Amino acid sequence: MALYTAWAHLDRELTLLSAHVRNFAAAKPSLDSASHFSLLDECLLEGLLSHVWQAWNGFCRECIIDSCVGTVDANGVTIPGLAPAASEAHVSSAAIRAKKQSAPPYWGQVNTVLRSEPTWGDVDVLTKIITRLRPVNGSKMLPAFSSAHANAKALQVIRNGAAHTNVQTLGEINAMRSSFLVFPMLHPTHAMFWIEPGSSDFLITHAIDELISAGLNAIS
Repeated sequence: MALYTAWAHLDRELTLLSAHVRNFAAAKPSLDSASHFSLLDECLLEGLLSHVWQAWNGFCRECIIDSCVGTVDANGVTIPGLAPAASEAHVSSAAIRAKKQSAPPYWGQVNTVLRSEPTWGDVDVLTKIITRLRPVNGSKMLPAFSSAHANAKALQVIRNGAAHTNVQTLGEINAMRSSFLVFPMLHPTHAMFWIEPGSSDFLITHAIDELISAGLNAIS
């Protein structure tokens, strides 16, 4: 798949999800207290957050795999594939190894168990994979994905907290408080509506905008 097609899909999906979040917020008198969220609200927000995180992960996966097997960037420039990258399954296996070990060999095997793959949306993991597998367009992808680090990490931390709510995951969310204008949360999804001070936007919608922008830079 050409990289622009992958980004266009990300843009459509995240823009739609952002609209759902804004519609949710617009229907509320205010969202500056945990008491303003019902159980049904939290269930809805968990689903929206999961879809955002899955969309970002899917885009990052396509970028890495397509770049390794060969593709075309947003400007129509051909990106030649890497010689060892015979298929998606070969890249999948190489990415698993690249995450775990700092030195080759990375190539040769194939992976058929998708749950064994790395968390593609984790920018720290992406950095390891790009640096170690060295796709031709890696010098463009690295700074673009790095620019999304703070926002991708915030979404990852909140999403993990929603999926595995405990004292430690709530503590990880609260550790981000200094970066936002906050109110005390009782459920991880409440943090989606902390305010990003630079944009005065919700954490979640600001992060979505930044991921769309970083994605476009990564494939340009």
